Amino acid sequence: MRGNAARAAINAGLILAVASLACCARPPVADDVGLDTAIQAEMQARRIPSLAACIIKNADIVWQKSYGWADRENQAPATGQTVYLLASLSKTVIVTAVMQLVERGLVDIDRDISQYLPFTLRNPLHPQVMVTPRMLLSHSSGLAGPATDDELPGFYDWFPPDGAPPLAQTLAGYLLPGGDHYVPAVWQASAPGTRELYSNLGATLLAYMVEFVSGEEFSSYCRTHIFLPLAMPETSYLLADLDPRNLAAWYMEGGQPIPRYTRRDFPAGQVKSSVQEWAHFLAAWMNDGVFRGERILDARSVAEALRLHNPASGVCLIWNLMLGGWHGHSGGVNGASSYMEFNSQDKVGLIMLSNMYLKSENPFYSPDGKIYSLIRNQANKYRPQ
Repeated sequence: MRGNAARAAINAGLILAVASLACCARPPVADDVGLDTAIQAEMQARRIPSLAACIIKNADIVWQKSYGWADRENQAPATGQTVYLLASLSKTVIVTAVMQLVERGLVDIDRDISQYLPFTLRNPLHPQVMVTPRMLLSHSSGLAGPATDDELPGFYDWFPPDGAPPLAQTLAGYLLPGGDHYVPAVWQASAPGTRELYSNLGATLLAYMVEFVSGEEFSSYCRTHIFLPLAMPETSYLLADLDPRNLAAWYMEGGQPIPRYTRRDFPAGQVKSSVQEWAHFLAAWMNDGVFRGERILDARSVAEALRLHNPASGVCLIWNLMLGGWHGHSGGVNGASSYMEFNSQDKVGLIMLSNMYLKSENPFYSPDGKIYSLIRNQANKYRPQ
């Protein structure tokens, strides 16, 4: 962008920052101008502070763009290195950690999860039915979402950065009758394994299982066994691990800045990363568990996690199967909207990260989001014709 067009974008607060990646960026093409214009128009209409996006082919980023302000108040433009809150994309880290333990013979996802916890877990309405890790991974354990804080008071409280209570201190009190935070609504009336309900609580319980079985605090486990092996040093659950100069500011819908925070369910929604580093993680998943020679999962583990479990909803193990054979996941929480998906047959994937959550008609989500459609169309250009 040059001349009047560039000045107009800057005046609108929508700076286009294209990071240079010597190993993987392709030369710009003419139709990128129309793509940029359309994306910027949608961002301006929705008052979206910033967006960082990329398309991956095989193990390389082949298209990457960043738009707007990572920190609007300080007029810091978004770049490919900007670190965003990833919201529920974090759950794909959980399934990665679980399947690593399966490979080590430490967990069987079809056995009673109570074997991998310091307490016995049962739905009081169905005490004879075991809850398995597979049920938790496919959101069919019978645990509540919870959809709102009213459903499970205090579960979504905000804490200072990196200041959420340890999982061992928190979860039993919510899950077990007689616990400090227990309410009967934490369990559905249906038996475990019979009804699907997306559950942050269930995902957090899986993270605690990883912690208990491995003997490593969950965020530390993920950094040691997933992020650093994939050359992702600026990716972490903990802000203390990250360079503050790279961090995007967080905004409420409408544009109000909010302080950085963490929650009790941090494993399910509080990973921070950039499109450049998160591309390593996504590339590993779409290449049978390997990124540039570094294997984090066996191909059989990847196949099992991506196998369809509920044809009605498209749920696999944490991942979702969409039309056309693409697997993906979305994320949304105060301060972040995120989306990623990939086609394992064509080895093409895309990532979109933003620092604002839009509760209705989120433009980043499949299948109807306008910005999603624009970038998905761009991704299709890297598939066999």
